[in-house]
Amino acid sequence: MTKLCTAAVALVLAGSAIACSDSNPKSGGSIAFEELPAKYAEAACAAYQKCFGPIFNLFLNGSDCADLMAKRLDNGTFSLLSNKIDQGTVVYNANKAQACLDAVSALTCDGLLERDQPACLAALDGTVALGGDCDLDEECKGSALCRSSSGTCPGKCVALLSAGQACEVDGDCDSGLQCSKETKLCVTPAVVGENCENGAPPCSPGLLCLGKGDDATPKTPGVCRNATDAFRAAEGEACDVKAGTLCQTGVSCVADSLDVVAGTVSWLCVKTGSYKTGDTCKPGVPEACSGGNYCKTGTGLAALTGICTAIPDALQPCGTGLGAQCKTGAVCVAGLCQNYAENGVGCTGDDMCYSEYCGTTGGCELRVPCK
Repeated sequence: MTKLCTAAVALVLAGSAIACSDSNPKSGGSIAFEELPAKYAEAACAAYQKCFGPIFNLFLNGSDCADLMAKRLDNGTFSLLSNKIDQGTVVYNANKAQACLDAVSALTCDGLLERDQPACLAALDGTVALGGDCDLDEECKGSALCRSSSGTCPGKCVALLSAGQACEVDGDCDSGLQCSKETKLCVTPAVVGENCENGAPPCSPGLLCLGKGDDATPKTPGVCRNATDAFRAAEGEACDVKAGTLCQTGVSCVADSLDVVAGTVSWLCVKTGSYKTGDTCKPGVPEACSGGNYCKTGTGLAALTGICTAIPDALQPCGTGLGAQCKTGAVCVAGLCQNYAENGVGCTGDDMCYSEYCGTTGGCELRVPCK
């Protein structure tokens, strides 16, 4: 992966650093500099699709991976790299970019935790050595970050972070590590069969953290499982969202009935799309209502049944229940669906910004190491 995509891949699971160099920056060769975001997004999404398989789309709420990632890149530090190329602190080799993209698209799940592909380091790289002045991560040579203790520029190029060090995104951490969303520390991700989240590390790419207990205090961790192990129940068979026994592709695990005495829910696999607009429905994972709808439920016992209702659009209250909260292209922020926004557009939370940063002035901004 690459420095260029650190913010973009937060949309799924990993980040890192694209590094590359040339005598004819920004144009010419096999891939023009301006084409990189779209082409890199296609390559990275291909790698994620291969790693996660058919469950990958569950993370995207109907969005096109390549389109969303390209927009994250365009609203990220890519917009500043042209000037850095002119200044000589970043160099780009258009003739070697395709080899980088090929290497990225060929990555396995384990490869998603690698911070730099040699082919990418040959295509886009910084020229500033460790300890040198920088404004962006991309200016630092090889696997390194730009950091400023004061928050003002210039910062200094430093080595990638080790386990236990404070981080913001996966790409801050050394190869093989992820940035825990809970602790904001670099950690070694959990593998199959190990505890995950709720105080334990996140799962490695390609694995799902299932069976977490979120109702009790303290919350109990889940267990990392392969998608093929988790999504195995067929239509008509029992499933259990909480335990992590889910249904095969094209089938939803719905809350079928409640044992009031025991206080337990029985789950059943039904064909996805079984409930039509206006039908009484049961909440499920993934959504069991027909396209464009979700099972709108109440609370308490009323959370076990609902009505298939149009998925909320932007500026409407977010949906309730287990299904999609907002239409494709929108995200739930503070209980209200908001369209994804470009830099400079007003925002109410980080999640609605392509840059994943709603600045102190109330508008989506580029997140940079220093200002």
